[in-house]
Order: sequence, then structure tokens, then C-alpha cells
Amino acid sequence: MAPLQYYKYSFDSQSWTAASTNNLTNATEVPLNRYLFSATYDGNNTIYIFGGRIYLLGTLPYFHKFDISTGQFTELPSPGITCSGHTASYLSNGQLVILGGAVSPISGNNSYDALTPMNQTMIYDTITNTWSIKNITSNNDMFPSSRMAHNAVVTSDNNIIIFGGTNLEGQQDKEYFNSLAILDTSSWTWTVPNVQGIPPVGRALASAGILDGKHLTVAFGMSLNSFYNDVNVLNISTNTWLQSFSTEGSYSLPSSSSLSGGIIAGIVIACVVVALIVLFLLWRFQSYIRWLFMRIHKDIWKPRTGEPLWAETTRIVFQIFLLFIFTVFLVFVIRQVINSPNVTQSIEEQVDTVGTPDIRFCFEGYTDDPAITHNPGVNCQTESGYSCSLHIQKLDMNRFTPGYTGSSGRTTCFLFRPPPDFVLSSTEGYSNGSRLIFTFFGDSSALEGSIQVSIYPQNTDPNLIVYGLSDEVHMDKDTISNWQMNEINNIQTNNVYNLEPPMGGALSYTFVNHHYLQNNAWNYVGFSPITNSTIDIRTAFSSKALYASYNDTMSQLIVYPERFVNMTDREVKIYTLVNAFGFMGGVFGLFTALQACLFGFRPRSPWGFVHRWSVGGMRRSLFRELQSNFKKTDFGIPLVEPVRPYTANVVQTEENEAERMP
Repeated sequence: MAPLQYYKYSFDSQSWTAASTNNLTNATEVPLNRYLFSATYDGNNTIYIFGGRIYLLGTLPYFHKFDISTGQFTELPSPGITCSGHTASYLSNGQLVILGGAVSPISGNNSYDALTPMNQTMIYDTITNTWSIKNITSNNDMFPSSRMAHNAVVTSDNNIIIFGGTNLEGQQDKEYFNSLAILDTSSWTWTVPNVQGIPPVGRALASAGILDGKHLTVAFGMSLNSFYNDVNVLNISTNTWLQSFSTEGSYSLPSSSSLSGGIIAGIVIACVVVALIVLFLLWRFQSYIRWLFMRIHKDIWKPRTGEPLWAETTRIVFQIFLLFIFTVFLVFVIRQVINSPNVTQSIEEQVDTVGTPDIRFCFEGYTDDPAITHNPGVNCQTESGYSCSLHIQKLDMNRFTPGYTGSSGRTTCFLFRPPPDFVLSSTEGYSNGSRLIFTFFGDSSALEGSIQVSIYPQNTDPNLIVYGLSDEVHMDKDTISNWQMNEINNIQTNNVYNLEPPMGGALSYTFVNHHYLQNNAWNYVGFSPITNSTIDIRTAFSSKALYASYNDTMSQLIVYPERFVNMTDREVKIYTLVNAFGFMGGVFGLFTALQACLFGFRPRSPWGFVHRWSVGGMRRSLFRELQSNFKKTDFGIPLVEPVRPYTANVVQTEENEAERMP
């Protein structure tokens, strides 16, 4: 049996060092290698190792301590109980507290018997070197669920917080916990707190620790078929899961939501001061305010000569009503602009040449051994005979291996990455061709082998970063990390296809330049939007049977552009301010025409708002220019209103007297 494998990490040199006993085949002084065991550091160069499992040997009852300074293992008294998937927490008084886990016999049976109940705990006293059993009570008779593969951390006041874990049911009934429980080791009482915030996903085999004395950090872990790479932070003082974290922030919840007396008094004093300032301004500028109201009244109330009071009153009421409707419509249009959804416009431009994507081919279930001749391989050429195999390179599976399920052999991957100037042409003549033909080689006798085909735009190919081929990729670290997790879990679905030799296939692709609107206020205007641009690829695939089989040829894939076009998907807003101005202008024109139709057209003065509301030197200059340019002796004065009756009588008398003169 192999000895326990352990490594040392030096923070000074930032390097790992393997233990000298790792390669020993019969090391009696070193514990056996195992899993689901606990290793607890006491803060004084000693690590306590308890329990665990060995495949086909069951659960172990052995208990050891490891001296970090000397590298020596020492066997300690066993509690006589086998345990695995438990936690061991070291308290400041020298006690080692064992919580949870599963027990099973040492009989070669790889199954578990039962989960350890949470109303009891095993305690090892490192001072007296003795084991004991401690009964645990709970507040409100609420015990945490029995679990294994959970986490336990010790707070500064010797409380133990447990999180996560799983039950002992079969795969179909497996349950993963995301609940918290706190064990008070002074009274040995469980408390299940009311936790605020958004909790992490239930998980087992996670990593947890208190890094700053105030926050519990839970990272990674797994559930039935999922692996997690997230980091979650709990504020211990408030039992709140945080959505953002800052080392300078304060995360304690306010003790009361009501305002203090000092704040209320300050608000009252501020309101009184503002009221006094407003009253003083009204008194100080009362003449101007009075003139302003009179001017507004003069601009609104404009009855025509001879027009009854009810006609002008009706016109003003109707005008106010139309103004109200226009205001409501204005608010409606502005709300439409603010809440405008985005739509995508597709634009196509015919071109003669189209670029080629990056294509990864992964052989799964095939042996890759230099000693044999039937190793996986890929050949590339176009239909015009141009060889493109020089653009294919084998990927280093030691850096990263996709997690294909069902593979019965080694995974071998190749990447087709042509240079940017390698294009396919729709016309004959001097060109590379119009389609790519990939031929696959390998051991055709493999019954469960298949070829995974993945297509990527050249500027967003994560394989270049992961395999160290290039760093000129327009992808952030989070996107690449999520891609790796999806590859490990084999849940990639976009532009991923499966070939099962001897079946071949045909694959068409289209590049799409996608312009996304940024979250910028300028985009509400309606022209020259601010966008982000990414190159996407759309593919379609169909499998087909090969016409013939040639020696080691297993399968064939034909790749070609669906159409020779440059396609752009442009994201735009349905409603913008430019559209709103058009709507408002149309409605305003209709309302103006309706009022003129009902109450007649009223010619406006040639002066506009700027002229009428001008003051001081601006107003005097207007009068001065009008007076100097108005020629009284050369032009008659137009009558814009009916002649008054007494004036008409005088003119008529003078005309009659002129007619009686000889």
C-alpha cells in the first residue's frame, strides 16, 4: 500500500516540494494513503490525522500526529470508532472535536453503515491524550442534519460553525446542504441561526476558513454532477451572506431603522431656515414677481375686439385641456424612451472571401502511443488541393484535458488555427478554395471512440490561453474559467458536435459581427450609439456516411461558409429621443390645427419670446432699431383691428363735405 502523500509549499519561494516518503512502497512508519480523512493543525507545528477510507478496505480507525519540524509521524490512541467524511476542530484549550461523518466496518466492504448523529461528539484531549464522548443539546430542539463531507471552522470565542455536506443516501436520493449551524463549546449547545442574504448552492467537499476573524469564506466544492469555482463570504457577527466584499467596509446591520432625536431636530431647523429664506426672497423681489404674473396674464388673456367673454374663456379652457393631454403624452413618450427594449437588426453585405474559424478536434476512446502506427491524426486540404495541414497542431493534454464522459481511452486533441490572411473564396482562380476537407486517422477497431468537434472565432478562442499558444484573445479571465469548468463537466453545447466514425459530417458556418449597446445614457438619444463589438459564429451540422473506407481513414468532415457575406447584428433601441421629438412635433401640430379650426387663426406678433422677454439694454436696442427703420412718411399704417366707430364717423363726414364742394 502507498504511504500518505503530502507536499510542502514555501511562501518565500512560492514552490511545492514533495515529501521524501511519497515514493516509498513499504513505509511502515508512515500512515497509509487515504481519502475523506481529517488533518487539523494545532498552531504549534503539529497536525492531527484521523480516520479516512481506503478503497476496498473500508474506514480506518487510526489516529496519528505529524510533527512539521521533524517530518515524523506518531501513532496515537484510537477511539475505537471508525470514521470518514468528518471534521476535526482544534480548540484553544487543546481539545480536538470530531463532528459528523460516517462510520463503517473494517471488513473490505466499501459501503457505509450510518452517519454519526449530531447530538454527540468525540473529543480528544491533546494534553491528557484521552478520548471522551460528549452529549450535545440544542436551542429549541433544532439539531443540524447529520452529514458528511462538510466544513467546520473555529471562531475566536471557541464556537464551531459547520456548513454544507451531504447525506448517506444513494445517488438518486442524494441531498446537499447549504445550511449553517453553530456549536457553543462552552455549553455544548447547537444553534441553527436565521441567516440573511443569498446562501451558496448546497455542496460537499468544499474549502472553508475564517481569514480575518470576522468573515467565513466558503469556496469550491461539488454536488452530484457539478463542480463549483465560486467564493462565498459570510459575516459572522450578523449571519449574513454578502454579495460584495471590501476590506474597508462595515457589514454590521443597523440596530434600529428609526431616526435619532438629533437628526429629527436638524431636519426641522433646516426646513425653518429654508422657509425663512423663501419668504425673504418673495418680499425682496415682490415687484418683479408681481410684474411677472401680470406679464403671464397678458400673454394668456388676449380677447379679440368685439369677442364675448365666453368665447375667450372657452378658448383658454380648451387650450389648457390640450396642454394637459400633450403633457401626458410627453410623459408617456419619455417613459417609453427610458424603458425602451433593445432589438437586433441583421445587415448582410455580399463579399468574395470569408475567413476561417479555429476548430478543435478531440479524439476520445483512442489509444495514443508512439509505439503504434494507428495514432489519432488529422489531415486538412481544400477542394482545390491546397494543403492546410501545416495549420494543425497537437495540444498538450498535460496543461488541460476536456472532461468527456463515456470515454474509454485517452483523450487527444488537435487545433486547426490558420493565420488571419487564410480565407476561402467564392470564385475560381488563384484562391485557397471554397471549403475545407478534414480527414481523420486512427485505430478504426476502437468500438467506443468518437471525435468531438468544437468551432471558435479566432479572436475568442479560449484554447489559445489555456494551452499557452497566444495571449491575443479578447476574453476575460472569468469567461475562460467558466469555459474550463463547462469543458470539465462536458456541458458545452454551443458550436460543439460529435462525430462517430465511420460516419462523417458536413459543417457550415457564418461569422456575425455583433454590436451590443453599452449601458450609456447617450444611447437614449438615437444616433451615433456607443457599442461593444464581438465576433460570433453560427454553425449548422449534419452527419453523413462516407462513400468508401481507405486504410486508416476513420472519418471525414467538410467545413464551408454557409454564404459569402459579412453579417452584422446591430443592437438598437426601439424608442429614442429622436423618435420622441417626432411624435411630440406631430401631436403638437395636430393640436394647434384643431384649436385654429375651432377658435380661428390668431396672427402672432413678429416678436418671439426672446424679443418679448428681453430686459435692460437688449430691450432698448430693439426699440431703437425699430424706430430708426420705421418710415412714417412713406408707408401707411396697416389696420390690424376693426376701425373704432367714432373714427369711422369723422372720416365719413369729411368725405360728404368734400362731395358737396363745387
